[in-house]
This record gives sequence, C-alpha cells and structure tokens, in this order.
Amino acid sequence: MQKHPKYCSAFNPDASETIAYNNPLFPAYAQYAVLSTYPNYSAISHWHRDLEFILVKQGNMTFNVNGELITLSPRTGILINSRQLHYGYSPDLTECEFICIILSPELLQVNDWFYQNYVQPVIENCACPYVYLAHENWHRAILEHLECLYHSFESAPVDNPPCFHVITTFLSIMNILSDHLSAQDRLPEKESSELAALRNMMTYVEEHMRERITLDHIARAGSCCKSRCSLLFKKYLRESPITYMTKLRLRKSLNALLDSDASITDIAYAHGFCGASYYCETFQKYYGTSPLRYRNIQREVNDSIP
Repeated sequence: MQKHPKYCSAFNPDASETIAYNNPLFPAYAQYAVLSTYPNYSAISHWHRDLEFILVKQGNMTFNVNGELITLSPRTGILINSRQLHYGYSPDLTECEFICIILSPELLQVNDWFYQNYVQPVIENCACPYVYLAHENWHRAILEHLECLYHSFESAPVDNPPCFHVITTFLSIMNILSDHLSAQDRLPEKESSELAALRNMMTYVEEHMRERITLDHIARAGSCCKSRCSLLFKKYLRESPITYMTKLRLRKSLNALLDSDASITDIAYAHGFCGASYYCETFQKYYGTSPLRYRNIQREVNDSIP
C-alpha cells in the first residue's frame, strides 16, 4: 500500500482519469484504503473508462454517481460503470475502510465480436451508471469475487500480478452482470447530453487550471449559459463550478506539497492561485490547517510506516 494516495492522477485528453495500476503493464488495480487519507474525507469527482468496484469493510461511505447519492455500509459495495462521474466521501467526516478494485475493459478484448456482443452491452448500458451491491442474491457472488480478487493481489508481487486469476474473475463478474442487467434501457437523451456538456466543462477546468478561469469560460466550454452551467454542476456534482475548480486546484497541489520541497508560493502559482496568501487561506478553509502544517504531519505519518 502506498504511503499516501495520489490525490489527482494523470488525465487523458478528455479529462478522464488515467489509472495508476498496481503494475503499469497490466490494467488492473486493487488496494485496501481508508477514507481519512483523503483531505476532508473526500475524493474528487472523476471518471474513467475502467469499471470501479468498492467493497466497504468498516464504517460508512456515501458515493455520488452522476449526482445520485448512495450510502454504503459494511459488507456492501458498488460497481461504478464505465465513464460515469463519481466520488466517495464521508458527510460526517468519519472513518471508512474499503477495498477498491479497478479493472480495464481491455482485459476482456478476446476479439471484436465477443467485445461488441458481450462486454459493450454491459459497460455502455447508460441506464445503469452503477450497481449497488447488497450482501444477498447475485450481488453476494460479485462481492465474494471481489474479496477473493483483492487477496490474490495482496499475496502476489507487484512485478508478477495474478493475471489469469484477474481475467477469469472479471469474466465471472461480467457474466453475472450480463445475466441480470438489461441492455435495452437507455438514459433519456436530455440527461445524456447534460453529462456530455458537464464533462466538457470539467475537461476545460482541468486543461486550464493554471490560468485565470471565470464562470463564463467554463460555461462556453459546455456550450451553455452561465446559469445552466451552474445548474449542471449543482445537479451532478452538488457544488458550484467555482467550488469544483477550487477543490481541483487544491487537490492537484497536494502531490507537489508532499512529494517536493517547493515553496508554498511556487506551489500556489503553479496550481492557479493568485498568490501564497490566498492559497493558504483557501487551504485552511477546506482542510482545516495550513499547507506547511499539512506537509509536516503527512511526512511524519509516512515516515512512521515501515
């Protein structure tokens, strides 16, 4: 397990997240995590082509998927389907321990016919952005597969991932999903276009994060007016465009804060803040401490990990 999470990974041209797989040569990720390692007990909204599975072990977590809130408790989980906006957090800032498994559809590309007829109908089922996994019926079978998959990663060296076990387990999970999810339903065209516009605006913020960005800039990226821009962010991310941008800048700055000895001034300007004073003020507002104190505390914690 890494000492602290990479709070913002690399992004693709469409601003989807690039997953830091356990082994960069094999597109699968599995890790036991605790929510308190994330600032303010919250990840940041993102999306990726890969399927993401969360299995809660202790505590509770709320998941936001395209603006819908799902509460997860111990022994339950969730599947977030391909390219859906999502993030997990604790609304009351309490601890949650969970397993996170991320699997790329590339693992199932046996040939074009198989992929188009058996994989795409599941991962491109727009009417199914997520599946809540209760500890019963066919959900339980998926949860058991996930638990087993995590333990196979845990016991395998990083340079020799359990490739065959990952692929066969992923196939078993997809077989269950294919049997129980209807591919006939689709999201209303309006909702689909709203999500497309929102992703375009989030992409703009990601690409121009270090520049001066106004609400008008963000709205134009989504081909909409400022009021509609704000409405879409509130509907799906439950925060304003400017709040989202501020949180993204802060979250991106954490890697530089923890992985380098760069000055607070340099980090502030490199991540779109107008100066060190404003960066510190904003950091204190969202994280409850100063950047330097946060750096020192995190380094002390990391140094204490064997």
